[in-house]
This record gives sequence, structure tokens and C-alpha cells, in this order.
Amino acid sequence: MSRRRPVDPTAPERRPLLGGGAFGLFGEVLVVGLGVSVLSLPVVTLLPAMAAGVAHVRRHLGDEPDAVADLGRLFLRAVRGVWAVALGVTVLLGLLWVDLRLAASGAVPGGAAVLAVSALVAVALLVVLLRAAGAWRDGERWADVLRAGARRAGDDLTGSALLVLALAMCALFTWMLAPLAVLVPGLLALAVVAVEHRRAARS
Repeated sequence: MSRRRPVDPTAPERRPLLGGGAFGLFGEVLVVGLGVSVLSLPVVTLLPAMAAGVAHVRRHLGDEPDAVADLGRLFLRAVRGVWAVALGVTVLLGLLWVDLRLAASGAVPGGAAVLAVSALVAVALLVVLLRAAGAWRDGERWADVLRAGARRAGDDLTGSALLVLALAMCALFTWMLAPLAVLVPGLLALAVVAVEHRRAARS
């Protein structure tokens, strides 16, 4: 008579659905959304905060330590050497925002064309930044991370299109109910992890 092997509750097939924990993946998205929102308050820290959020979601799904303090530690590692890149990104996003507002107000000749071009450039930049957040690893130079993000955005057009869809859905959620904006970083971090997992599985 064969003896039954003891069940390992930590085995992948035995773990609770969607990352486990008391609230599963929803709790992780909420924690990351709130955490990244707070860490992004200086605006210039948006990129490293998003990179830390993506890394935290990845740790959660990989059954690694994912306490709130770990998000803070990841952020402190991500801000190393990021300031020149982060400042440039912030200025560029600010200029695009001004262009969009001016074009939408009709104060610029050919406003419709300017609005369309500015919107496309802004979306493309956001996708590259999200891909860069997914490419970041502790110790890597941010210039290399940005190049990797741009390369992934071009090489994996389907994944980039999925991120555009995620951005559109987050914009819709925020338009419907403004307080949901605090969840946006967590939702985008989850989308980035999913797209990166898809890319790795197909390569």
C-alpha cells in the first residue's frame, strides 16, 4: 500500500489564487497604489517610485517578502543615480501637458493637429517609462534602464499596446471617480508585471 506524500502548501499549485494573502492581489494593488502615490508627491520621484512599485508587485507574485517597508527600501535603491533622468522626464512631461492644454483651449493655430501629435507623443513616452520601470533592477544605471525600456517598447508592440489600454482604462476609472486615482499606480504596476511576464514567456 503506497503512502500519500504530505501536501506542501507553498507549492505553486497550492498557493492561493492571485498571490494569496488576506486580500490577495487586490490588497497588493491597493498598497502599491497608495505607496507609489505618496512617494511620487515630489513629482520628480515618479519614475523611481513606479519602478519600486513594479518590483514590489513582482515580489508579491513571486512569494517573496512584500511588506510596506520593502516598498520603501526598493524606492531608496531606485532613486540612486536617477535625478538627472527623472528631472529630464519631469520637464518633458510638463511641456507635453502645457502643449495639450494650449491645443485643447484653441489658443494655438492648428490646435487639433497639435493636440493629436502631443497626445501621441505623451502616450508613447508614458509607455516607454512604464517599460523602463519594468526593466529596472537594483544596481543598474538609469540611462541603461531607459534605453532598455525604449527597446522593449519597440520590440514588443503587442505588450506596449496592452499598456496603452491599461493607461486608457486607468484614465477612465479616474474620470468616473476621482478618488480611484490612488489605485492607478498599483494597477499600472500590475499591468507592467503582466506584460513583462508575457514577453519573457514568449522569448
